[in-house]
Amino acid sequence: ERVLAHAEGCSVIVKAAAVADYRPETLHEHKVKKENIEKELVLEKNPDILFELGKQKKSGQVLVGFAAESKNLAEEGLKKLRKKNLDLIAVNDIGGDRTGFESETNQLLLITRSGTETLPFTSKAHTADLLWDRIVALL
Repeated sequence: ERVLAHAEGCSVIVKAAAVADYRPETLHEHKVKKENIEKELVLEKNPDILFELGKQKKSGQVLVGFAAESKNLAEEGLKKLRKKNLDLIAVNDIGGDRTGFESETNQLLLITRSGTETLPFTSKAHTADLLWDRIVALL
């Protein structure tokens, strides 16, 4: 709710992290003792903040998202770009040995409405600089 409330005045919105896709259906006020734990955990879907931002995006705003994928990077990234009304999506290959969450290096696939670009394999800090350059170019 807070993100959506502040989005209208932004020129660029970069959603680099997502809340969990699902949450427990039942929240307990106090610790649940192990003898009272259900054998089945029922989940409900959280709102998709990036999707909602895409629905309310104003003319001139640049909306950037990220996708963590292990296969079909271009195909999955393009689907998300279109579904969420993004201007750019940075697809992170989490299946690689030298890329992803627990590495110091990365290589992103950038997808826009006009095409794709694979950034060079480099440090995460340099990757961030290159990504920001591409975002600024969309303004």
